[in-house]
Amino acid sequence: MNEDGLADEARAWVTLLLSGEATQGDARLLAGWRMTSPEHERAFTQAARTHQITREAIRSLKAERTPQVERRFGRTPISRRVLIGGGVAVAAGLATIAVLRPDGFTPSQLEEIQTAKGERRTVDMGHGVSVELNTLSRVALRDDLGQGGFELLRGEALVSVASSVSPIQIATGAARIIAGGARLGLRNLSGDLSATCLEGQARVLLKGREALLSAGQKVVWGAGELGAVTQLAQAAGSEWWRGVLVFNNERLGDVIGELNRYREGRIVVANPAIADRRISGAFYINQLDQVVEQLRLAYGVKIVRMPGNILIVS
Repeated sequence: MNEDGLADEARAWVTLLLSGEATQGDARLLAGWRMTSPEHERAFTQAARTHQITREAIRSLKAERTPQVERRFGRTPISRRVLIGGGVAVAAGLATIAVLRPDGFTPSQLEEIQTAKGERRTVDMGHGVSVELNTLSRVALRDDLGQGGFELLRGEALVSVASSVSPIQIATGAARIIAGGARLGLRNLSGDLSATCLEGQARVLLKGREALLSAGQKVVWGAGELGAVTQLAQAAGSEWWRGVLVFNNERLGDVIGELNRYREGRIVVANPAIADRRISGAFYINQLDQVVEQLRLAYGVKIVRMPGNILIVS
């Protein structure tokens, strides 16, 4: 690889580190890349200087006094104090610390069932209840919710409750969903909580308020407030359980964030201006790499491919 190519890859690595999205897997890949040759190491050190990574390290250390806890699922995030491959030696001789996210969730003490990135799994809960878990989802069985009851701790679930059984209770965030003879789509992702009724009826209870859902209706809620019941848009019939992701005038950065829940590796948007562009479309979950090519053709963005199936969009 020529010098310009090495410089591009080194800049892409530094951009990934400064994005706050890097993980332990990225750290191992970067260490291997840097050890490929002395030229690789020099290119990375130069890129670190150019991006003033020393200043980012100092800011990271100050932020440790008031750490932010964010939920990260899938690959295990790396501690703020871990040094990438032993650290980057910059001009001042400081060890550069990558700005990485800590693991923010506490494992449940109850029996749990979960899926890995890209995995979908159907679980028979018994008592006429079947649950299909989407990628990076986790549920806990809870006796206090009665027969067939469970809690959606994170991710998305398609729940089918037979009409021949008594209504069951499902916990999602601070809400309780009661359903019998129904088919529901539930979502619990970083504060994005919702219940969608596909068949039958369901009740959503939250702090004294109640929403009654019929087929084709949806309700969202936060920590203490239940939203209004809304009618599903026609395009909403295409959902993850059908193998299709549908976006309607969404931020490109948000679309990429959703794609990263399914795709092995990671797509990182390095240019904020690109991240704010709006995009609409339907994408098959099993063909997500085609989305990147569509972005390149439609927006003229530059795609840098990194080891570990990491793509840098700039």
